[in-house]
Amino acid sequence: MKLKNFFKNQRAGLTLIEVVVALGVVTTGVLAGLTLTTYNLNTAVSSAARLVASNLAREGIEVIRQKRDSNWLANLPWNQGIVEANKYRLTVDFNEVGNQWTTVSQVVEIENCPDCQIYLDPATGVYSHNDTGTLPTSYKRWVGLKEICWQEEVSSEAILAAGQECADVNQPLVGYEVESLVTWTENSRDHSLSVIDRLYDWR
Repeated sequence: MKLKNFFKNQRAGLTLIEVVVALGVVTTGVLAGLTLTTYNLNTAVSSAARLVASNLAREGIEVIRQKRDSNWLANLPWNQGIVEANKYRLTVDFNEVGNQWTTVSQVVEIENCPDCQIYLDPATGVYSHNDTGTLPTSYKRWVGLKEICWQEEVSSEAILAAGQECADVNQPLVGYEVESLVTWTENSRDHSLSVIDRLYDWR
């Protein structure tokens, strides 16, 4: 009789252990799944934010290219309306009234530039620097220009430092190195993305 009870207790004990082990396995699986899901969601949000930043940066480059090409078509000086004298920091935005892109010179770097703030129109999904009827985002955009000079004596180009002009070194201006910089904040971390291209007075 005692032997029979002993085997009954053993079977009960083994069943309890099996339940604990099974719960441990299930819990581990659920936690792993939740961790993976959270990681995937964070990655998706991060990818979406970077995609927006990439498009904003590319747009900054294309605006400068479009203004150069429009000047060519209108038989105007190729760099007319792109940058003011001694100014090499810009914001670019679309003027719906004039149906054209405009550039505005800035005097500070992007981190100290309130006019570089990007806003989102919830009705159209369009990002711009227009703060009327729009929502502020964490994005900022700033376009920087460096003059490219032609060094005739060595048949080579030279890219000057920001703020310098080819006229200061008695060399002709042949183009700009254009940098479109976008910064944003995500999960309390600062991010930045930069696109650089060179635009020339060459057709």
